[in-house]
Amino acid sequence: MGLNSRASYGIPVLDDRLTGPIDGGLHSLIGGPGAGKSVAALQFLNEGLRRDERVAMLSPASPESVVELARSIGIDLADHLSAGAFVLMGYQSGFRERYRRTLDSNEAFEEFLGFLREGPIGRLVLDSCGPLVESREAGIGGELLVEMLGGLGATTLLTFTAEGPGALGSAFDPVFQASSLILHTQLNGTGRREFIPRKVPGQPDNTGPITFQIRQGVGIVASDGFRRRRASDVSPETRRRILLLDLSDGLQEELRLWFDEAFDLHYTRDAVDAFPELAAFEFGVVVVHVDRRSVARGIHVLSQLRRTASRPPILVICNYDVRASDRAGALRAGADDFISGGLHPEELSWRIAALLRRARTDARDAPAEKDARPAATDGSSEEDDVMEIVRAHLASAAAPVFSLLLLRPLSGQDMEALASHVADHMRHSNGDRLSVRPDHVEVYLHGALSSHAQRFLQRVKVKPWEKVGCEVYTAPVDRSQLLGVIAAPDA
Repeated sequence: MGLNSRASYGIPVLDDRLTGPIDGGLHSLIGGPGAGKSVAALQFLNEGLRRDERVAMLSPASPESVVELARSIGIDLADHLSAGAFVLMGYQSGFRERYRRTLDSNEAFEEFLGFLREGPIGRLVLDSCGPLVESREAGIGGELLVEMLGGLGATTLLTFTAEGPGALGSAFDPVFQASSLILHTQLNGTGRREFIPRKVPGQPDNTGPITFQIRQGVGIVASDGFRRRRASDVSPETRRRILLLDLSDGLQEELRLWFDEAFDLHYTRDAVDAFPELAAFEFGVVVVHVDRRSVARGIHVLSQLRRTASRPPILVICNYDVRASDRAGALRAGADDFISGGLHPEELSWRIAALLRRARTDARDAPAEKDARPAATDGSSEEDDVMEIVRAHLASAAAPVFSLLLLRPLSGQDMEALASHVADHMRHSNGDRLSVRPDHVEVYLHGALSSHAQRFLQRVKVKPWEKVGCEVYTAPVDRSQLLGVIAAPDA
C-alpha cells in the first residue's frame, strides 16, 4: 500500500506538516491522561465519515461520554450511530482473561470482529489499546493485535496512555514496529500541548514538535500563543462549571443536588470519563469525592489529573474523618484542598470560592510526587516487621504519627485466622503492616490517630472476634509506652 497524498488525518496541524495516513496502515499516538488523544481520535474518525467511510471505535469510556466529547468539538455522532456508519464498542466483561488464554487472534477478537462484519471499515480507532497488549506476556499481545488489524485492512489509529514511549515496555515493540506513524503528545516547557513525531511516513520538510490547542466547538487547532492563566482570566461561565468525580457511593443526594443547582455540574462516577471531559471543557474546579475505601484510588487518579494541561484547582472531599497521611498523600498527588469529617454546602461554597480566587496551576508547577511510606505488601514479612518499623520511627528525630495495636485471641482461637481477618480491614497500599507472633498479632496503622485506631478496632471486633484482647498505643503521645513495648523480650 503506497502513500496517499490526498489522505488526511482530519487534524489540520498534522495535515499541514506530515504526509497523510497510509491507507490500511497502523498509526500510533502516545500521551498521558488529558493530553488530547481522544479528541485526535474523534477528528481522525470524523474525516473518515466525511469521506463516506464506515468507521469504528473501541473505547473503555461510556458511550455517553464519547458522544458528549464529540459534540464539544463540533462533531454530531447521533445520525452516524443510528445509521451504523459509526460503530462504538467497549471492552466486555472477562475479555482480558479470554485474551490472556488464547493463541489464535481470530478467537481472541471474535466478539470484537463480530461488530465489524456487517460491512468494510474504512477507519478504526482503539482508544486505548493498552489492555490488548499488556494482557499477554513476551510481546504476544502486540503480535496478536498486529495480526488481527492486518486482516481488517482499515486505516487504524492506536492510542497508548503513557507519559512517553519510554514508559511502555517491550511488549509494545511489535505494534510500534508495524506502525507507519508514531506521535507523542505532551506539554512542553511553556505549558503548550505539542505533538512530537517519533516515526513518520515519507520525508516531511520539518519533523520538529507541532504545537496545538483544543478549542471548544472545533477540536485540535494550531496554537495561537500562550500565556499563563490567572484567576482573573477565567470566564464567569468557566468559574461556574464544575467537574464532580464521585469515586464513592456515599455522596449524599442532597449534596449532589446542591452542586447541580449551584453550578454548571458535570457529574461522573468513572475516572476514565473524567479525562475526556477535561479535554472537552474548561472547568473552574474539579471536585473528587472519596471515602475510606477509595482514598488510595483517589490519590492515583489525582496524580493523573495533575498531568493534564492547564488543569483547574482540585478539591478532594470525604464525608468521613480520614487519617492525616491520606490528606497529605492527596495534597502531594496534586490536590489543592481537602475537606473531610463532614460536608456542608456553606463550607463547600466558601472553599470553592477560595480556589477560584487563586491563580491556576499547570502540570509542571506541581511538586514531584515522593512517598516515604513503606512499599505495599499483602501481609507480614521479615522486611516489613512491625516492630522494626516502630523502632525506626521512634529513633527518628521527626517521628510520624502512627498507632500500634497488639491483638490477643481467646484461648482456642486460631491465630492465623485472626491475622487474616485483621488484614482484610487494613490498607496495605497506604502503609499499614501486620506481623504474627506466637501469642498475638501486631498491627501498624500508618498515620492513624487514636480515634482512627478505635474505629479500626470497631470494624475488627465482630463475631467471633468481639472479645479479642487489645492494647492500643499511638505515637507520639504514647512514646514512653511504645519504648517499653519494643524493649519487651517478645517484641
